[in-house]
Amino acid sequence: MNVSTLLIAMLQPAQSALNARNKLISMFLLLCILDVTLVIAARDRWAIGRILLTVGVMYFVVQGRKWAKWLLVGICGLLVVLLITMVFVLRSKLSVALIGGSLIMAVLSAAIAVYMVSSKELNRYFADKRKAALP
Repeated sequence: MNVSTLLIAMLQPAQSALNARNKLISMFLLLCILDVTLVIAARDRWAIGRILLTVGVMYFVVQGRKWAKWLLVGICGLLVVLLITMVFVLRSKLSVALIGGSLIMAVLSAAIAVYMVSSKELNRYFADKRKAALP
């Protein structure tokens, strides 16, 4: 085995872990864009604080903080429950666009939570970030 083959073999897990991180960031950006669009459509100014909090937690997730990962999983899970409950309770008062957007957002939130818990490559990325942060 020559040096370049060995180097490629060593970098492969790191590249797949970075790809997993990029996939998570892409899903999260899509969620934020949808969330902001729904907040504007619903004229719900209070939700802006929730969005900013979630973006802050996501920053710490990308930095590899375990507490942030589990907090974001909890936020996503709570969002799924609240959105689905809101759609069923208020469906007669909501527009079709808000109902559809809320259900899509619930599905995307669930997908993000499941991906963060189940992706081996993403968990490898988090572990690598934690190792790099150690003195």
